[in-house]
Amino acid sequence: MDKAYIILIADRNPHIREFLRRELDAFGCTVRLVENGKELLEQVYSQKRVDLLIFDPDIPGMEPIDIFRKILDRVPQLPVVLYCVRGTENIGDFTGGNVRLVEKNGQSIEVLKKTIQTILSGAPGSPGAANA
Repeated sequence: MDKAYIILIADRNPHIREFLRRELDAFGCTVRLVENGKELLEQVYSQKRVDLLIFDPDIPGMEPIDIFRKILDRVPQLPVVLYCVRGTENIGDFTGGNVRLVEKNGQSIEVLKKTIQTILSGAPGSPGAANA
């Protein structure tokens, strides 16, 4: 991957945030971390570029569906990977935009990396994407 890609990780668990940061940094991406809904919205609403959001809906600070809708309202083109334990959230509520689901489990990091690579290699306006 290209370090020019910026991935924002929103997860309540500091161990998961750090694990994902290490894995995705080694994968070749620039990574930013947030631990609650307020920080997430501040990052998304800022002028700082974000190419992809990894979002665990179990994040504290706000209702996850409200956070998700605010993000889609402000930046509908932002690719979002819901990274969560299946059954903990009503995933059907998280529709619209460019949303993918990766279930958290013991082998999910490789699935997550493949999903990220697929999204970023074809995301319009992202580094490395073909210009239409």
